[in-house]
Amino acid sequence: MAGWQWTSVGWRRTAAGQHWPAAAVMACALAACGGRQAIDATAADPQGPKRCLLLTTNDSEAHFDGPKAPTPTGDGSLGSIARVAAHKQAKLSERPGGVLLLEGGDVLQGRFMERADGNRAEAARLAWQIYDAAGYDYGTLGNHEFDAGPQVVRDALKGLKRYRILTANLEADGTSLDPREPGWPDGLYGKWAVVPCGGIRVGLFGLLTPSTRTISQIGDVRFGDDPVHDPARAAVAALRAQGAQVVVALTHLGVQDDIALAKDVSGIDAIVGGHSHTPMPKAQIVHGTWITQAGSRFAFVGELDLALAAGGQGLDAAATSWRMRPVDDRLPTDRDLEAHIAHVRTHLVPEVVVGQRKEPWDLTQPRGAYGQKAARMAMVVASKAMPQLESTAPVVGGLLNTGGFRSHTVYPAGPVTNLDLHAIHPFRNRLVVVTLTGQGLRDTLEHGCAPGSDGHGQGLVLWGLQMQCDRRKPAQTYREVDGKPVEIVRRGERLVAASVGGQPIDPARRYTIATLDYLAKGGSGYLPIKLGDRKCLDGKVFGEDPPCSSPLFSEALEGAVRQGWFDDPL
Repeated sequence: MAGWQWTSVGWRRTAAGQHWPAAAVMACALAACGGRQAIDATAADPQGPKRCLLLTTNDSEAHFDGPKAPTPTGDGSLGSIARVAAHKQAKLSERPGGVLLLEGGDVLQGRFMERADGNRAEAARLAWQIYDAAGYDYGTLGNHEFDAGPQVVRDALKGLKRYRILTANLEADGTSLDPREPGWPDGLYGKWAVVPCGGIRVGLFGLLTPSTRTISQIGDVRFGDDPVHDPARAAVAALRAQGAQVVVALTHLGVQDDIALAKDVSGIDAIVGGHSHTPMPKAQIVHGTWITQAGSRFAFVGELDLALAAGGQGLDAAATSWRMRPVDDRLPTDRDLEAHIAHVRTHLVPEVVVGQRKEPWDLTQPRGAYGQKAARMAMVVASKAMPQLESTAPVVGGLLNTGGFRSHTVYPAGPVTNLDLHAIHPFRNRLVVVTLTGQGLRDTLEHGCAPGSDGHGQGLVLWGLQMQCDRRKPAQTYREVDGKPVEIVRRGERLVAASVGGQPIDPARRYTIATLDYLAKGGSGYLPIKLGDRKCLDGKVFGEDPPCSSPLFSEALEGAVRQGWFDDPL
């Protein structure tokens, strides 16, 4: 039977399993392992307030071992979870029982999801087990956890031993993500927990962005009518009733929604956020709530040092502090965890050179030259695959969404590898064509003018199409069912100019665009595309059985790179 034994390097499992460093095991003993409350052995400092240090990361997207890059003391790995793990161990040695390591969601995406055997569920399970081994205590779900559907999330949750997921705003009973599971008395995940930390009873609860309904594959999992604020109020009330002295929300909502939450829901002392990938060197305090977020991909670890108010409830604002610490080679690293990550890496798709970059690819702005080349590639591939459309509604452009570009760096001229392409386009989207009326095309572009369209939402990357927005004007509005748009209620006025090939869009004409199956399904709220005449590149009607055999977008891109025409001048 598997067990644990002490060795010279810490605790190790006696059967095949993962290594928890000694400090991580101490954290488990002192900081509510597996969601169960534990004894807090920390005596309060009689000279000052009781303190709990929250170490925070968010939106790692499984970038566990970080890129090789210049660092303050030389060349080393930036953004390594092994450095975050070692940092927690160091802080625990200073403040035993007074440190929690928290995560703000979007873990199950990126390089470590690309196993050679294609087993996404196993990739997700192993990714969360790395968080277990790193000593993470609590986290919440992000929208990317659902990229392969809720069953993958469920299977991955079964691999967790001490790391506990909290999400208070899902209505999942009776769904494929029902938290109840035989052999799991506390459930696969929870809504909230009261955790002793540094002499403070800290209440934690999680919130997932309701936009998951349109930007990921949430399946039959549901949100309520008020998907965020009502569940937050219920969580605060429950945690206070259970004796929480400080309440912290782990949110995957984005900074602006965190601000709205703080304004509308009282009793939240701090928000540890995610989703908008926002580095916040200074906390924003709204109605007494500290709002924090630590960027993304382990570039920083947040340090929210909570100080309990003298009355025993809430925060002592003058003694509470927030900082972002760069995760670079000035931090120590957990070598055992590095070795574990290296072993997991051996099961991933191997790296091979597929072509050459004639000029740098700047992914810091998806609508730049690289994005336009990607949209052009989609149009060219679709036009060649569907010559029958030439006489009726030829393919006039390529239309991609900014949220599909996941790398935000500059790739220098030189060799292109398959892993470069996976990093930029990790989703397994397929190319499709959609024929729209002129009005339908205008409605599509109007949706691209929506609020938040420059971030994770509706923003467009175009080739062959031109648009200009005035976001001061009224936006397009929809009637929604279960959080998904089903009908345009009022057409927006933000699209002030729109053309195809330099010519104004003719409402009476039909136009075909090359796009992704994600958008063709109405992803990111693109109802106008979903209402069009959708075809796979093999000629089948999109959405009918059997599934279409259109090429994956990444496969088409790799083909264009291999053939040497992707980087042709625009």
